[in-house]
Amino acid sequence: MSFAIVTDSLAGLPLAQIAQRGLVVIPLSYTISGKEHLCLAPEGYDSAAFFQTMKLRGEVSTSMVPPHRFLTFLKPLLRSGLDLLFLSASSGLSSSYQSACMAAEQLREEFPQRKLQIVDSLSSSLGQGLLVLRAFDLRERGMCLEDTARTLLSLRHRIAHFFTVDDLMYLSRGGRLSGAKAMLGTALGLKPLLKGDPNGRIVLCGKARGRAQAIGKLADQYNALVRYPGDQTVCIAHGNAPQEAEALAQRLRQTNPPKEILIAPFDPANGCHAGPGALALFFEGDETVRLHP
Repeated sequence: MSFAIVTDSLAGLPLAQIAQRGLVVIPLSYTISGKEHLCLAPEGYDSAAFFQTMKLRGEVSTSMVPPHRFLTFLKPLLRSGLDLLFLSASSGLSSSYQSACMAAEQLREEFPQRKLQIVDSLSSSLGQGLLVLRAFDLRERGMCLEDTARTLLSLRHRIAHFFTVDDLMYLSRGGRLSGAKAMLGTALGLKPLLKGDPNGRIVLCGKARGRAQAIGKLADQYNALVRYPGDQTVCIAHGNAPQEAEALAQRLRQTNPPKEILIAPFDPANGCHAGPGALALFFEGDETVRLHP
């Protein structure tokens, strides 16, 4: 292994994916009723109970990722003689990238002989996870650390994020969508369609009347924008909505079946903002996929 691949838990990858590849995951924290928890992967918490707490308006939140947490995980790897590639959640959504850069400054001084590359994925949840999986593919093909980082910086613009939520106020409360837009969508009783934009932020891109139509529109975006589906893994994340996640997967299999579909609950840090009932679709398109209306 020429370099270690590290990410934060916002990537939302299941434990099987983590263990199979030897991925190092830095767990981020979330708070329920004032008590802080850490979570490494979606299996690391009771997602059904978590989203039920949100439905009942229980207090859940996230907090800034301290640079010290990155130092704790990255120092031993560098000390062992490994170079590092760290893929962070989008700087437009999380403090992970900024904290990682702060930690990297200190680490480069302490380990001047080691290489440390930080890549802002411009993604979160399993969109970020897709880039992590691609990093392993590139490393297995023999690509060096610097070339892998450069390739990921290009690939990140091709990762599509489309999703729908039951209540926009969770995104608004977490600062991930403007409050005015959140209140408008809630007042009209519509199911919003959202996407990741070129800067890694969340923006509204449409609306649907009812969950069935929202799921159909997610599938429509996939059919219009996916490239080479038979060669890629497509990911679906959900806020305790496994049946609807499977319904969406079936729509994809019927039209442009991908090589694999990975379905997982949202990790709790993303789930705090997506809310119960959220359904998200991640796949690879071309370089214009984030510009699509």
